Amino acid sequence: MRISEAKNSIKELYNHTSEVTALISERGVGKTSAYQQCATELGIGYMALYAAALEGPDFMGLPDKNNESGITRYLAPQFLPTQKAIDAGLFPEKGILVFEEINRVPSDTVSVLYPLLLEGRINNHTLAPGWKIGVTMNPDNLNYTVNALDDALIDRFISLEITANIEDYTSFSIKTGSNDLVLSYLNASPDMLLITKETAESNPLAKNPTPRGWTKVQNILNKCNLEEKQMEQLISGIVGPEAAASFLGWTRSNNINIPGAEQTLENFDDQKELFEDLLKENRIDILNLVLKNIVAKLELKDFHYQNLNALLEFLPQEFSIMFFKYFITKRIEDYDTLSSSLPVFDKVADSIIDLIAS
Repeated sequence: MRISEAKNSIKELYNHTSEVTALISERGVGKTSAYQQCATELGIGYMALYAAALEGPDFMGLPDKNNESGITRYLAPQFLPTQKAIDAGLFPEKGILVFEEINRVPSDTVSVLYPLLLEGRINNHTLAPGWKIGVTMNPDNLNYTVNALDDALIDRFISLEITANIEDYTSFSIKTGSNDLVLSYLNASPDMLLITKETAESNPLAKNPTPRGWTKVQNILNKCNLEEKQMEQLISGIVGPEAAASFLGWTRSNNINIPGAEQTLENFDDQKELFEDLLKENRIDILNLVLKNIVAKLELKDFHYQNLNALLEFLPQEFSIMFFKYFITKRIEDYDTLSSSLPVFDKVADSIIDLIAS
């Protein structure tokens, strides 16, 4: 299942049920990010707990003995979003509580967590009504040190196995701060987004690429100013020597100048020559990436409309259709405003209507 599909499922289940979802994938695919994005898109809170770093008594809370009644009660731990914690301003009214890597948790702690995972309560502490639970897991194979969960617990989860997908990763990167060279390379070589290592290769000097690793590469390329040799060593230390060599070799051989989305929207004439070069080289992959960037960066104001219209008038008509397809997918709420503001839309309106109808 793609991350985008898993997110849709999580949000729908949050809104209409109390089911516990379990995201399962190889490392670095985006399980944690998926839950964080769901919380942001739902406008609710988010709390992650690495349960393997805690013990059963941490969840049960501190004993509070009442000598007069002879009854021992438990004070709720601060990390648990109970109604009292919400009233005290520690948590928002609604949210998702995520137990990270639940199958790394020792079995005795998992036993303590049963009522919390299954019924939203532990001891006399109950999750607030607006809070739901999710968990993440790595697959149970020899690449990970995990504990087997019994069938009774697994049966209570809705298990969603997610896979790395270049379309989802590209959309995520554009939203969070992308590097055009990395995304161009990955769109040209999508198999390099994630390579699952063999067990025998599990050591710090035999890394393989993951989406999380490529995000780190984008970050250092965008923010760090290092000599070429040092940058190569950093990239190798993130995605492994083979992926680093492939990426760096690709960038050198392609020698690409990629038009910036923001620069294009500010002044298309300054970027026009770069677009001409891409068309001459038939770099449809990079043109697609630039259009996706523009969809994300476009502001609904006149001079952005003017420069975008100039770009779409310049490109072959199929790119206009492609642009509106991306825009409908990502920003449907702005579609009517944009289409009425771009004269070029009239030339492709019939094709867009056919696209929507299909």
